Amino acid sequence: MSLIREERPEDAEAVHAVLVAAFGREAEARLVERLRASGKIIFALAAEEKGLVLGHMVLSRIAGESSGSEVPVLALAPLAVMPAFQRLGIGSALVSAGLERCRMERHARVLVAGDPGYYGRFGFVPASRFGLKCPFPVPEEAFMAIELEPGAFAQVSGVVRYGHEFEDLE
Repeated sequence: MSLIREERPEDAEAVHAVLVAAFGREAEARLVERLRASGKIIFALAAEEKGLVLGHMVLSRIAGESSGSEVPVLALAPLAVMPAFQRLGIGSALVSAGLERCRMERHARVLVAGDPGYYGRFGFVPASRFGLKCPFPVPEEAFMAIELEPGAFAQVSGVVRYGHEFEDLE
């Protein structure tokens, strides 16, 4: 079983390799680099086995709106596992550990754009149930939310604002 731990500065090259291998392109690796540079990462977790980084997940700061003012929301993006190690529970372990840490640190809201079948297992539901819209083109059912505190999205609605870091992900 992989060790799930906080990302370290010396992981940057290995994390880049995981992201490129998992997504088959550079966009997600650039996203993580931009999020690091902007200071918007709340935390990033790495899955390590025998000294090798096999998976990675980022939770970063984005914003929702409530009565014209910003409400803090976290984005789970990206989540990646080296292709040869996918379907072994590494991604699930990263998501579970990330959500648990969010609860411990009193983060109330998390959004993700991804496979509803996968993220639904962790309690994510379509964000449209809360009146939320994704600012970039994804199927409505793939833009999902989880309330880590009951009623966390009650006053949030409309289009969620992701930072400029997410701009080239189509």
